[in-house]
Amino acid sequence: MYKTDRKSAKLSIEEAAFKLNIATRTLCNYEAGKSIPPPETVLAMSEEYRSPKLTRWYCRTECAIGQAYCYELLNNVDLSPMAIITKYRQEEREAAEAIENLALLMLNRSNRASCTEDELEQIERWSLELLDLEHVIETLKLRLWSFIDVKGLVRKHNNKCIEKRYYVPEKTAC
Repeated sequence: MYKTDRKSAKLSIEEAAFKLNIATRTLCNYEAGKSIPPPETVLAMSEEYRSPKLTRWYCRTECAIGQAYCYELLNNVDLSPMAIITKYRQEEREAAEAIENLALLMLNRSNRASCTEDELEQIERWSLELLDLEHVIETLKLRLWSFIDVKGLVRKHNNKCIEKRYYVPEKTAC
């Protein structure tokens, strides 16, 4: 995957290693599967090669958390932005219904032990609707990343969170 994406970006191994600030031999080892790159290197590769799927693939194959929570990549779905947006609208309606049902169901419930088996089945059913929506959102984000500067977008989002005081940076003592 690393080699394929590098070549798709039309970079020689030397150019890529230079841009990633790693040794050519190190990059060769990553591409040959002899060693596993650290996450920050894969993120840099993803940005440099303009391949957002690279980080998702890495997360799924190398990260314990990613292996537990990453979705299967769909290979028989129309991934045009408009098709994904249409699917999002459908899933959003189903998720809204799920939220309403969960709100009623979760009233006075604090944990699994406070639910009947039937209620747990319903919670699972409605949670699946939320997972469907989340999957479509993640798919849309991945597709839109080919249109935008993701790093810049995240920076704007983080600044917005600071402005709204959702996050307050810690002051360092000087």
